[in-house]
Amino acid sequence: MKLGHPALLTYEGASQKGTLQVTVTRIEKGSRTDLKGLSGLSKDQLKATPYYVRSVIKNVGTTDLSHAFIEPPTGLLKDGTEAGKLIVIGGFGTCDSPAKAKTDHFRPGASYEYCAPVLAHPGTTVTGAVWTGQGYADFPPSRGVSWLP
Repeated sequence: MKLGHPALLTYEGASQKGTLQVTVTRIEKGSRTDLKGLSGLSKDQLKATPYYVRSVIKNVGTTDLSHAFIEPPTGLLKDGTEAGKLIVIGGFGTCDSPAKAKTDHFRPGASYEYCAPVLAHPGTTVTGAVWTGQGYADFPPSRGVSWLP
């Protein structure tokens, strides 16, 4: 899909199944200096360039998906592989999106914006985004979708 175009996707997890409209609105290239305030990063991670995958996720089905764990779209490298995910515990002002807080009340018609920070190692760039499903290994993921410029 083109960046900015919505995709209808199936969410299935725990006891909930619903329909999401997922739109990757933009991908922003950050700076390595954005990572300076984060602790626990490896030397390789500190050499990487952060990118910010911004999306809007809307519950367009009839199921109340409150408290659902919905994985956001993540970065896609030029070679078609997924970019490294950057998991931040606490605040990250450049790309601050605590998912749990967003889905505490996720009834039909509700939506929220999400920013997923990812890392591209030297010599690679994030050129798109991908959504393959949710984070539960026990449940079948959606077919997924990719967004490219």
